[in-house]
Amino acid sequence: MPMYFYRGQHSKTGKKIKAYIEAESPKDAKLKLKKQSIYVIEMRLDSRASAAEGNTSIIAILNRKPPKPEDIAIATKQFAILLRSAVDINDALRAISEQVENEELKSVYIKIRELVSEGKSLSDAHKNFPKVFSSIYINMIAAAEKAGALPLVMQRLSEFISYQIEIKRKVVGALTYPALMVVMAIAVVIYLFVKVMPQMTKSFSTLKVTLPWYTIIMNDISTWLQDWWLICIILLLGTLFALYSWSKTEKGRYKVDLFIYTAPIIGPLIQKVTVSRFSKTLSTILSSGVRIVEGLQLTRKVVGNTVMEKALDEAIVKVQDGDKLATALERTGRFPTMVIHMLRTGEKTGQLEEMLVNISEVYDEDVNNQIVATTRLIEPAMMIFMAIIVFMMVMAVIGPMMAAMNQLH
Repeated sequence: MPMYFYRGQHSKTGKKIKAYIEAESPKDAKLKLKKQSIYVIEMRLDSRASAAEGNTSIIAILNRKPPKPEDIAIATKQFAILLRSAVDINDALRAISEQVENEELKSVYIKIRELVSEGKSLSDAHKNFPKVFSSIYINMIAAAEKAGALPLVMQRLSEFISYQIEIKRKVVGALTYPALMVVMAIAVVIYLFVKVMPQMTKSFSTLKVTLPWYTIIMNDISTWLQDWWLICIILLLGTLFALYSWSKTEKGRYKVDLFIYTAPIIGPLIQKVTVSRFSKTLSTILSSGVRIVEGLQLTRKVVGNTVMEKALDEAIVKVQDGDKLATALERTGRFPTMVIHMLRTGEKTGQLEEMLVNISEVYDEDVNNQIVATTRLIEPAMMIFMAIIVFMMVMAVIGPMMAAMNQLH
């Protein structure tokens, strides 16, 4: 759609305006501006913007990728900078649509600019793209528009999205390494049983000795794996698929989350990540002027754990009934005592948002420390596990050899 630059004046406020508008023709553009009570003084076709927006080949459309959180964080930060520099919203949106590299996000911002030019609020324009912008993002913009604090809130949104990206990276990194170590350990054990053990026990059939019980067990496991390895793989894949499908159900997801939440080593890490995410999200939302109940409802959607979601559902009901936030969270039994004390202090002093930020910072540091500690713990644990397996195999071979030597004597 062509883009037009115009100079005009608002007929009610007398404010002079310089901005851009998308329209099928100059007549259509003037009609849109008339509905906004804007008298047009000058209008011309912006050939650069129109050419850039019209340059959408079939290949470009096919190559479009969904915007990543990183793309949205960068665009939000740029928008905040432009607004703080007193740039008009329409001009700021136009600048972002030209700078964004992701084609899908570029088209989204072009459409948002068009909707804003037609008179819609910025938050209402964002509501047309729920797959791109979260409910937290949209609600914070709406609250910022009411409070007249859009530049500040956009900056906080940018920081919040970056924080979410960092937390996700930490969790994935913390879980990937242990999972990789376990898979490697299992692969090595299977290789030892299937390839190494048979070679070591070939001579047992020629020895007329009674095999120790542990040698018999190890040999039986080796034989069983050689005969049934394909069935084992099919059963393993089938079990994993069944667990994955079950975890997608409401009950299954809760059970899986509860197991992870209470598991040794990984459980405390997930708890700290969840508390940190809760605190950071709620502080960001409250700082934009959203009320506590609505803030809890929005925060519930991003904690990333159904155990905590259920706890927040209970807390929301308690807060609606008149309880303080700290009391409501304490009754769920899912928040550490230190967090409850800090929140209670924040409520008494009227500094709840600042206290939530402090909680997030404390638990962020704890998460970093625990990731390092967990990584250091896993390596020796895997080495001990492998050493035990190798020791059992060596004993399974040495036992019959010692028995044969005793018979010779």
